[in-house]
Amino acid sequence: MKFSYIAVLNGVEIRQECTYHTCEVQKDGGKKLVFPRFHHDGGLLTLDLVALQDPGTGVYRCQLEIHNTGSQPVRLSRADVGVSFESRETTVHFFQSDWGSEYSPRSQKIESEFSFGCVSGRSCKGFTPYVECETDSGYYAMALAWSGNWTCTTFPWAESYCDFRQWTTCCVMGLTDGEFYYDIPGGGAFTTPAVYLAAAQSREPACLALRRYYKKFLSPMDEKMFTPMPLEYNTWWPYEDRYINEEVYQQNAEIAQKMGFRYAMLDAGWFGETVEGETWFEKRGDWDKVNPELFPSGMKAMCDKAKAVGILPGMWCEIEAVGKDAELNRTHEKIIAKREGRSLGYVCFGSKEGRKWAMDTVDRILGEYGAKWIKFDFNLDPGFGCDREDHDHGKGDGLYAHYLGYYQFLDELREKYPDVVIENCSSGGLRGDIGMMSHCQVGFLSDPDFTEFHLQLYWGALSFLHQCCLLHFTWSDVLQDHNLGVGCPIQEDTPQSKLDYMVRAAMMGLPGFSYRLPELPAWALERIQELGEFYTQHSTAFLLRGDAYRLTEQPLTFGRGERFPVFQFVDKDQRGLVFAFRLPGAKESQTVRLQGLDPQRTYQVAYQDSGDTWEATGAQLMEQGLTLQGLPEEGSEIVTVF
Repeated sequence: MKFSYIAVLNGVEIRQECTYHTCEVQKDGGKKLVFPRFHHDGGLLTLDLVALQDPGTGVYRCQLEIHNTGSQPVRLSRADVGVSFESRETTVHFFQSDWGSEYSPRSQKIESEFSFGCVSGRSCKGFTPYVECETDSGYYAMALAWSGNWTCTTFPWAESYCDFRQWTTCCVMGLTDGEFYYDIPGGGAFTTPAVYLAAAQSREPACLALRRYYKKFLSPMDEKMFTPMPLEYNTWWPYEDRYINEEVYQQNAEIAQKMGFRYAMLDAGWFGETVEGETWFEKRGDWDKVNPELFPSGMKAMCDKAKAVGILPGMWCEIEAVGKDAELNRTHEKIIAKREGRSLGYVCFGSKEGRKWAMDTVDRILGEYGAKWIKFDFNLDPGFGCDREDHDHGKGDGLYAHYLGYYQFLDELREKYPDVVIENCSSGGLRGDIGMMSHCQVGFLSDPDFTEFHLQLYWGALSFLHQCCLLHFTWSDVLQDHNLGVGCPIQEDTPQSKLDYMVRAAMMGLPGFSYRLPELPAWALERIQELGEFYTQHSTAFLLRGDAYRLTEQPLTFGRGERFPVFQFVDKDQRGLVFAFRLPGAKESQTVRLQGLDPQRTYQVAYQDSGDTWEATGAQLMEQGLTLQGLPEEGSEIVTVF
């Protein structure tokens, strides 16, 4: 494996496979490799590919640093970073992504140049900025830390007059989108977004390394605040903005508190006046206008009342977006992102004034009202971004500046309100890249949440994110038809095994619940509370601080993929917690080899539902396996290996 990059400077393309470097050993034992190159084009440029390796996980953080030491600006229009490797056969694996179809797997055998990427302005609208290269010399997993447009390109490396390699393939990721450019001023520099790279002999060890790296270095989650990990209630799907008001919120919050929930989220519908034919979507941006008809007591009173009964309030806000009917378009025209003079429907965070307005707005929600969880949504495609010349960016780098500004805003917000949870959402999971998730404690996986789809999402997200940041609802009450047309999945006659199946799937991350709690059957409320108590007991050791292993291939919607998926979590004491799900059409039994146990230790194996218990050594469980059977379709089992 060698590090590689592609850069285009003043229209000249540079494709470089790095073959020599300096190596600096860090205090923690890691290695900092710098691959230097000089380029002359109207001024002396230095291009340094910097690869910093973590000795614990083996993961590399790769970035290209371009320094313009001349006096004239140099235009950068492409900057992609990655690796090259020798392989007679290479297949890339990646995820296609759109609303309600996030983490849909795709594969491509590389015989000529192949690329995929995003031009919507949202990192996961189209594809996810993540790729795996399966080769005959190893397995490489790469995640791009960027939330805007990007491209991944894989190609056979062409022979040159001094290099006759026949089987070298290159894979790079970066900002390329056909419209981006950045003018590096004389004496200035540009550093690309990071690409995180893990190399192993097969998929799961590479992905495990990325998960561990994310948790160790990138996650902003405060473990003290998440010990134990919380249960969250959200008003959105059963009420949307049509049926929500302060009485409905308070009634659900009180029930949630009695069930052991820590947070009660008020989603969209709280802001703007009620206007016939107008929804929350058209009013986004007017966050200073609390709906007086639905919330006559105001937001502070609502938050205070929730705290008084022992539950922490949260609020939804689409801080970047500006609806077409929002007064913000007129009162703050200077902060609106535009392209060719036309509004793009969002506040440009590349503008200092835009960031100040956003902080002032959120100060009201978190400071004045007292919310302790804020859900930031983003329901639009910014495309190639803002090209206004009266903002603090150039014509070609408006989207780039917006995301750097948004990251800065999130970091400042966490520092200012360290006891507040920041949730990342974008039409569900359309901006869930590793870059965005380095600035938010938790990320919402998708709007649809029927269990089969949840398991598809969860398996996919574990490719590069740690399980503790993955938030999704259990199969919700909904007013629309996106959850297989099922409006109320929990009825009086619903089998307990199916409720367990729905709730346990979300218990492998951070579980959210979106139901009309006053209307749920009493037995269901009681069972959810029991499952919540199990979650609270084990979530810190296994989900917050432990490792996740995908023991089977990816389950997929509509009867595809693995039909009997099994996931295992291992804590610091090498104990195991196994979650198994039997989807419709699955075989009757599943045997899986466990991972990460102490081979010499004798474990007590206990099935939570069947009640079966037996003893086995770690070596037996990892070599001979664990068998799951007797589960109904749409059923589940949890096995403790203590």
